[in-house]
Amino acid sequence: MSADITDPNNLLGENATSVTDMITKTKNEYGVSVRLLYLDSFGTKTKPTTWASTLLQSTSPSPNTVLLAVASADGNLVVAVSNNSDKWLKDQKSVDALSEAALGPLTAKKGAPDWSGSAIAMMNEIGKLKETSTSGDTKDFSIGLFVGVALLLVALVVVIIVLARNAKGAHSKGGKQDRSRKAMRRRDAKRSKQSKRGKRSEQRTPSNRHSDASKHVHPSYRHTGSMIDGEPQEDPKASESEAPVENRTENRAERRPDLGDAGTEAHTSATSESDSSAVDEYLKRFSQQVAEHSQETRRQKRNARKHEQTN
Repeated sequence: MSADITDPNNLLGENATSVTDMITKTKNEYGVSVRLLYLDSFGTKTKPTTWASTLLQSTSPSPNTVLLAVASADGNLVVAVSNNSDKWLKDQKSVDALSEAALGPLTAKKGAPDWSGSAIAMMNEIGKLKETSTSGDTKDFSIGLFVGVALLLVALVVVIIVLARNAKGAHSKGGKQDRSRKAMRRRDAKRSKQSKRGKRSEQRTPSNRHSDASKHVHPSYRHTGSMIDGEPQEDPKASESEAPVENRTENRAERRPDLGDAGTEAHTSATSESDSSAVDEYLKRFSQQVAEHSQETRRQKRNARKHEQTN
């Protein structure tokens, strides 16, 4: 007898040592504690599975403890698993697999029941269940890992797409802003050029107008004087050209002996009055042109100031 085996009728016989070694191996390799109970009868009317489970829990077993209870006289065999066991071990399918494995050597038709073989078969099944559970856990872990990686990749792709769209929208917006700024610069440059042209035309207009007025005036009339401080001055060339008038008049008078002194004086007076009228007419027209030129200059200045205010 040992702490893990209760066999008052010595059903294990000389195989008890091999069974004990198998119990140790199962504990070391699979982390499962095995207890064996061999009786003639359970001595109760309670259902065998309930009786065995209650008995196991009353001993405060360690996690992953399995009890094999056999009533040799009654022909009952029960496998119970502690409540604090892992899921793979306390699952009902696992309990049924352990019961079938232990029952096999006892129901064989070759002579007497193999009690030690029954216990060893059950412990071998525990190893199989453990390996299956480990591979299943690994498979589940692999599937979970694959699903996790797939979800991560999907999330990464979504993030990349969102960032790409945002970058594209920002680039498009920036391009529109650049084009808008360039258009504004072109408009400002155009306005600046127009303003400079207006100022240049304003600076050039008075002299050009004066030059045009001079060109318009001088060819039409014989220039006989100039203006200094607002007063007409006599042109020396005009004086020289007009000086011989009396001489010419006198020569004409000399050529006309029949006119007499009275005729000569009348002719000279008429000639002087005609020259004086021509000079007065010229001065009058010149003054009008100067006044018009001044008005045109003032008008251009007003237009230039309005143009500057508008810009």
